[in-house]
Amino acid sequence: MIRKILLGMGLLCLFASCSDVHNSSSPQASFPDPPAFTSANGVLDLLMIAEPSPVTLGGFKPTAWVFQVCEIADAQGDQCPADPRTAAPYGGVRLQLMPGDHLRIRLINHLPPVPDDAENAHGNDPMMNEMLAANPVNIHTHGLIVEPRKADASDPTYGDYVYVLGYPSGKMPSMVMADETATDQPIQYDIYIPPNHPSGIFWFHPHVHGLGGNQLSEGLSGLITIGAVSDYVQSAATIPVHYIALKDMQVLPSGEVQDQEDAAYCNQDPDDGDNREGACDGEDRSNDPDDPEGSNYTGGRWLFTINGQVYPSLSVTESTGQIWRLLNTGPTRAYDLVLQDDQTKAPLQFQVLSLDGVALAPPAGSDLAHIRAATAGKVEAVACSGSSSGANAPVCANHLVMYPSARAEIWIAPQSGSSSATLITKGVNTGPIGDSWPSIKLSHVSFGSSTGTSAIHLFGQASSRSISRPQVRAVGRNLLSSTGLLGAPVTASFNGVGPDVSLRDAQAAAAGKSSSVPALQHPLTAQQMHTMHMEMAELSKPVKSLASPACTALPSGHRRRIFFGVPPWNPDQFGLGYEEVDENDNPVAGTYQEISPFDPNSINVCLPLAPGNQPVTEEWELVNVAGEVHNFHMHQTKFYVESDNAPQGDGGALMDNVPLPTGGTNCDGSVALWRLGTCKVPTVRVKIPFAEVGDFVYHCHIGEHQDGGMMAHIRVIASR
Repeated sequence: MIRKILLGMGLLCLFASCSDVHNSSSPQASFPDPPAFTSANGVLDLLMIAEPSPVTLGGFKPTAWVFQVCEIADAQGDQCPADPRTAAPYGGVRLQLMPGDHLRIRLINHLPPVPDDAENAHGNDPMMNEMLAANPVNIHTHGLIVEPRKADASDPTYGDYVYVLGYPSGKMPSMVMADETATDQPIQYDIYIPPNHPSGIFWFHPHVHGLGGNQLSEGLSGLITIGAVSDYVQSAATIPVHYIALKDMQVLPSGEVQDQEDAAYCNQDPDDGDNREGACDGEDRSNDPDDPEGSNYTGGRWLFTINGQVYPSLSVTESTGQIWRLLNTGPTRAYDLVLQDDQTKAPLQFQVLSLDGVALAPPAGSDLAHIRAATAGKVEAVACSGSSSGANAPVCANHLVMYPSARAEIWIAPQSGSSSATLITKGVNTGPIGDSWPSIKLSHVSFGSSTGTSAIHLFGQASSRSISRPQVRAVGRNLLSSTGLLGAPVTASFNGVGPDVSLRDAQAAAAGKSSSVPALQHPLTAQQMHTMHMEMAELSKPVKSLASPACTALPSGHRRRIFFGVPPWNPDQFGLGYEEVDENDNPVAGTYQEISPFDPNSINVCLPLAPGNQPVTEEWELVNVAGEVHNFHMHQTKFYVESDNAPQGDGGALMDNVPLPTGGTNCDGSVALWRLGTCKVPTVRVKIPFAEVGDFVYHCHIGEHQDGGMMAHIRVIASR
């Protein structure tokens, strides 16, 4: 929860040579990396306009929704110039920042009214219908550990605050939900990246409750990168780095976008699957007895893109191999990615370097089972040929499961036993009442040598020369240390006080004691101390219109149990339930909340920071009582999955989303069957450090589920 002043302007890279600003190698021009805007002098200051834009995808010309982006210095009022200084690709742009940078975004909404098939904007809730009709938009910086700050009279800018809605000019609704702030003026975001923020890959997208999945279906998203891969992967500075943003769109025969995605749009695994290069043909579901609400999609296509391109050809010709930074920007579908050899049809092994923006470096003593458990099925770890175990041992896999919002970085080694491969997603089934996502070919990948020397066999097999595998630094633990972003005292910066100041250091400086903080070499005045305390207290105040539970610390040995299921009074909705559990595994009387859809009029969880405004770490138990997979995501922090008998209690994987297994047909979405033991499902326990004060959310990051109510409001306040 830190703020800094504007220092300068950024730079725009529109060509593949800007694919990684800290990479000394020249990437291949054929790789369709997204255009990048790069900070300069500690600041990236942008104008961002959400607008409709015709695109050409796989023979169709639908109208997508895109973010048009330019630098404020180049903008002409609230318009971007019609020249190469502006980028508005369907695949999205990339924002390149450094730890300690300022990200400033002036967001303007030029979107059309909400489409007819956006089901949450045309439901039985008049307020929701009115609030969503004009298609409001905002921005969430997914994965960044930054303050969720609301604008106020002293500072009219926003942090990563998802409760503000930006409407087109003159399109303000007559009513909005109690937790929302509505405006038809540009929204000014001012997001400070902490100086000890981890380097990695993150992303930005709208987070309007009820429309999140629809706006992602239409194309509204982009990438964020902090620092460079070489900050946590040794030798990465000599390895080309590329980006793979997975984005899909269902286009109807009319050429319009299917805004509410349908998993049954095409067959999951048809006989002609070998011909599905970047797309599958729509099917007629109107007479399907298993799908009474099915539609006829014949003549339409479901298009799958990499950085906005359908079935691009990629090449890995460097003797060092390549690092791929992957992101699932889709609203709902999950991917099971495999790099399949074109000749043998066998999967090619790759090394996993990071998950969700944090380096993946399991502690010494971790075995494959620990890693699989720690990543909750994202990485089906296998032994790396020619590698030894121990501290910082590499993590290898043949396939990678990515639910919506997941990110991963992998190293693709140079090949000698294969001349080409196909990046595919296998079909994914999310449970008996869930979805069946189709298998698709995503890209053709060719291997070879750009230097004329022989390529190298993968992972220690016979070769004419040796290669050094990238070594991943264990930076995740640093995040949780006493000096790390999720372990150090919570800091703040307020007008007249200075940047990066913890209350503990401020109090010491005010008392005339020594301080290691440069900004506090001179003791703060009583007025500055008062301002600092008042600002921290102000951030902790509840929204006056919302009911809030008592903000008390979780007792030692207790944990929070979150249920993912359906409200008992409406099985067509989604919701979350809650209870506190004591040290003896007994539910605490009076804490149970029935599974309910998101209620904008209440706070579901409220907690204070630890004494002295230290971060507080809680244990949460995630219980999926539904017959389909859900995908837990927490804003403003990371968490790790607890693994049985793991060397340090976990497998070294700090993440911000995790898929939750289903108990199958015996689970009906109710807590009752789970308590009876009929719904047998493994629970997932996570440790979550909280170090940001303010109001934010946790939810299922599957668009249909989130928009349908599977979200809850959390508040973190300063310690009392």
